[in-house]
Amino acid sequence: MLRADVDQLNKLVTTLDDIAAQIDNINVRATGDQLGAALPGCALGAVCAQVGEFTEGAWLRVAERIRTLSGLVNMSTHVFSTTDEQFGQILDSMNFHGRGQH
Repeated sequence: MLRADVDQLNKLVTTLDDIAAQIDNINVRATGDQLGAALPGCALGAVCAQVGEFTEGAWLRVAERIRTLSGLVNMSTHVFSTTDEQFGQILDSMNFHGRGQH
């Protein structure tokens, strides 16, 4: 058998999904966008808003990559389970007997 620990892989999928959701909930732009109102006539507000947008976009890409990894681990888990099950069925179907047994 493959001896893949499917339960641990499923836990990893759950953990990765949770991390991706938490990262996706990071709201950088809200604070950066408010600085313009706090500093009227100053270019720093617009710069902070743009930096906030870029930073939030970077976090979003991190979350998407983690979700992609989660999907790959999840798919692998199903392949391991199916392969392990099929391998066991093939061994059972061979119906081997020891010497002198019928």
